[in-house]
Amino acid sequence: MLDVAIDAAKQAGELALKYFKTQPKVTYKADKSPVTRADIEAEKLIRKIISKNFPDHGIIGEELPPVNPKAKYQWVIDPIDGTRDFIRRIPNWAVYIALLKDKQPISSVIFFPTMGTLITGEKNKGTYLNGRRARVSKTKDLEKAYISIGGLKRFSQMDKLKTLTKLFQSVSAIRSYADLGLIYLLEGKIDVAIEPYGFIHDYAPEALIVEEAGGKFSDFEGNFSLVSLSAVKSNGLLHSQVIRLLNQ
Repeated sequence: MLDVAIDAAKQAGELALKYFKTQPKVTYKADKSPVTRADIEAEKLIRKIISKNFPDHGIIGEELPPVNPKAKYQWVIDPIDGTRDFIRRIPNWAVYIALLKDKQPISSVIFFPTMGTLITGEKNKGTYLNGRRARVSKTKDLEKAYISIGGLKRFSQMDKLKTLTKLFQSVSAIRSYADLGLIYLLEGKIDVAIEPYGFIHDYAPEALIVEEAGGKFSDFEGNFSLVSLSAVKSNGLLHSQVIRLLNQ
């Protein structure tokens, strides 16, 4: 299953990369989020590869309707995570694929086509970054922590700007690395990444990868959830401190 996911992610990534170089036309969905032909075609390709190998499995994609929603195994797809960066010709976008068994992630692949960076994770087998075992940092002191955050606009909509300011004052540095933040977290370069808004196709691949690298994944309430919209990804050692500050 992991081999199929890797193959699908790489093929879809190469397809999307061709569109990335030619700036495809942008349209907007009902929630005003952008979508391009690259998103649609990449997801179609991933679905084709998965269905050929596992015709009884379900598929949950960002751009197209679900398939076999009652199946025990569900593939979760985000063909281009970071479409806004993709549109702006910023290379920090990736193909996200996760496999769920009974609604829990058991296998994940994230591929950054512009860099050739491949991240894989399997339940109880660890996370690998370009073939090397990934490990989160060992930072315990919040004052020494490097933290990456998602869009401030979403924090404002959640009425979290005041609590976010307290967090700013408690750590060493706050940055916004977008999808690169996941790589830096797995390399131990940063200690926490906070996302105020996302969906199952954003979080299912990341959750397993973070935890198999020794970290912790939760929503803002501290609960493991792929559908709570918010996410905190950390080295585990700082997790409870961050959750506490976010909820003050």
